[in-house]
Amino acid sequence: MKRRPFSRKYIEEVPNVPGVYEILDAKLETIYAGKSNHLRDRLLDHLGEFRGARYFRVRFMPPKAAEKVENKIIRRKKPRYNERMW
Repeated sequence: MKRRPFSRKYIEEVPNVPGVYEILDAKLETIYAGKSNHLRDRLLDHLGEFRGARYFRVRFMPPKAAEKVENKIIRRKKPRYNERMW
């Protein structure tokens, strides 16, 4: 899973398909993880929302698998903006 800068230019290259995404800070630590049926639209919604966001990563997968992977990422990495979900 390749990381890309968290900017409109790179987000617009992401297909609008189901999957999981991670938003990373400058230290490459996950600060938010989520799932969506429309990755590009969801990432665009997040622009400017997270303080310190520098990069993002996406994984394309069916919605049911995305839910499991998202939960696994949140439990393992404990992103600060997903705190209520730990």
